[in-house]
Amino acid sequence: MDSSAQNTAGRLVTFTRTFHLESPSTTALIHCTADTRYKLFVNGKRVAVGQARSSPLMWYYDSLDIAQHLQRGDNEVKFVVLRYFVGTRAAMPFERTAFPGLTVFGQIEAGEMMVELNSLMGWEAEVDESVLFPTGLVDDVFLHVSS
Repeated sequence: MDSSAQNTAGRLVTFTRTFHLESPSTTALIHCTADTRYKLFVNGKRVAVGQARSSPLMWYYDSLDIAQHLQRGDNEVKFVVLRYFVGTRAAMPFERTAFPGLTVFGQIEAGEMMVELNSLMGWEAEVDESVLFPTGLVDDVFLHVSS
């Protein structure tokens, strides 16, 4: 989905992964990037906002250690991704591709257990149709910051 019939410059999409740990995590390094921006929540706590603005020559990603935010038992890792449509003039400082989404690579080690957090499997995605980023309004200048 890279456009809308509504007056909006983008959409919010939530990506959620849940898993159970039998013991405390010892290592939990993930590498993540989104087109266009993201907020990362682990067990309800905001852990990071990213990523750095990219360029046509290099796409940046973040490497994050989330071990301290994990717990024995049930866990939830959630990314809320703001996708500015590639065809809109809004948010021009952010490089965008024709393929929106989230990419995550990494794993959690907890005792003998290992949980893969790669974005290829186990994630649920939900588009939030209730939030709009209207353009052409007097107060939409926040969408056009170009410094």
